[in-house]
Amino acid sequence: MSDAPLPSADALEPDPVVEAYKRDLDRSLLRENLRKTPTERVAALMELQRLAEEARRAGQAARRP
Repeated sequence: MSDAPLPSADALEPDPVVEAYKRDLDRSLLRENLRKTPTERVAALMELQRLAEEARRAGQAARRP
């Protein structure tokens, strides 16, 4: 491991890819999720997974003759 000091945050150039993603990010949704407990986040994720599975099944049923 090097003993060289790390550059300060001011010295780092912003990553253009990260900056492009940040522009389109809805930070209010992030804040809303971070206010939830981990248990609440997992419950919301499980509900989303159930919805996705239901949509998948509905799509398969609609394609059947």
